[in-house]
Amino acid sequence: MDILPSPSFLGRALARLAGVALLACLSGAALAQALPSFIQPQQTERLADGTYAFRQGAYRSLFLVGDRGVIVTDPVSPTFAAAMRREIARVTDQPVRYVVYSHSHWDRIAGGGIFRDEGAKFVAQERCAQNLKETPNPLVVPPDITYRDHYQVKVGNQTLELHYFGPSLDTCLSVMVAQPAKLMMIVGLVNPPQASIPWNPTVPDYQLWNFLPFFRAAEDLAAREGIQTLVGGYISIGSGADGKPFLQPATGPIAALHGQREFWERLFGDVKAQLDAGVPPRAIIRKIDLAPYQQYPRYSERSMEILVRRVASRYTTGR
Repeated sequence: MDILPSPSFLGRALARLAGVALLACLSGAALAQALPSFIQPQQTERLADGTYAFRQGAYRSLFLVGDRGVIVTDPVSPTFAAAMRREIARVTDQPVRYVVYSHSHWDRIAGGGIFRDEGAKFVAQERCAQNLKETPNPLVVPPDITYRDHYQVKVGNQTLELHYFGPSLDTCLSVMVAQPAKLMMIVGLVNPPQASIPWNPTVPDYQLWNFLPFFRAAEDLAAREGIQTLVGGYISIGSGADGKPFLQPATGPIAALHGQREFWERLFGDVKAQLDAGVPPRAIIRKIDLAPYQQYPRYSERSMEILVRRVASRYTTGR
């Protein structure tokens, strides 16, 4: 994997944050300024021939450079998209033909205007179009092309496959596969190198009722296609042997997908067993064994308490 030189640091970074979760609550210039000092505010990584990851702050998107144009995913914000466009120009003079939305959350897709102005077509799962019609944002370009189950966006020798396995994060999340690189991206739900506890334990837009079918379908797809590598839609922080934190690479093993499904499978099973035994939702956290969850990044008893109550509501409401 090659890392292209990054622009100079955007001023003095603030002191290291106690947790990366705070980064996900910030955006734009504030996010860049709040980065820990060991993280460059911007980075472009060459993942494979014609396949690149662009990151600004905590957010990461893909761009695919083919012999008939460029595909871009998730133009996070106007600032993000403008910087991404400059990075694309460093790699190729091909135009951006398509912009693909992973899902309909504004914080991932509110910067597409610069690409619309050069003639790009916007692609999303059909439920995203409905979501954006119900809750429009002037910075979000409505999709021109929608699909139901599967779709391929092609620019000659590069293809971005889109797969919809039902509601998961949001109601319209696409599992994206960059071909021929065989790189899978599941924005917001699986962030390599390993499974983890969600950034926000209230999981406000997680469609938990369909999680296990969704994850199994994604695993089946990876097995059929021989996919061994995941790309993270956000940064992950590691800790070295010396205890110092470092920024993890953009990619990690497909095992993170299996591990994330196992996390939810265990949590659903633990919570349901207590509900079946008549334990009130608020008391479940005191009944389940939390030891197996302590291995996951962002673990805290408070986060687990919130998450357990949210999972309990899945069983009491059906969603």
